Amino acid sequence: MRMNKVKILLDADVVIDFIQGHQFHVLPRILPSYDFVILDLVMDQELGRDPLTKQYIERQIGWFKGLPNLSIIKWEPDPETLRLYSLLLRTKGKGESACMAYCQTHNDVLASCNLSDTKSYCDQNGITYITFLDLIWYAWQNKVMTEEECNQCIQDAIAAGNYIPNVQIAHYIPTISNL
Repeated sequence: MRMNKVKILLDADVVIDFIQGHQFHVLPRILPSYDFVILDLVMDQELGRDPLTKQYIERQIGWFKGLPNLSIIKWEPDPETLRLYSLLLRTKGKGESACMAYCQTHNDVLASCNLSDTKSYCDQNGITYITFLDLIWYAWQNKVMTEEECNQCIQDAIAAGNYIPNVQIAHYIPTISNL
């Protein structure tokens, strides 16, 4: 029996989609039985490129103290995780590599929209993965967001230049519907 809750590792693209969709604050409530985490490597190497984004995330996490299922965790890979990370770095970015290696060795869930870099590897290695749209769908299904809020979040993320499908949430078919 697993002692800790399963983690959903948030890759930078999902975090940015939620921020630009003006719904980052709802993230911890979407799937409360999971811990949402951002690796400090992702925070520093990708999200931290924009100091305002990093400050926003840290401020939001500070406000979520009553909801401890959203945090930044230290990237301290064990030897096997480090080995997988090194292999993945040959063809993937730092954030995706770190998240996939961590998920593979800890049996956690990857949240990434970069399916061209992640889907095949996750499928081949038994890593469960979800996307921004999957999380928005769960927010709608779990009544954390209304259908209108979900659709507006999607449109806001697209308007900010994010590459996500332009769908109405009621017509979206999730990647995985049994989290």
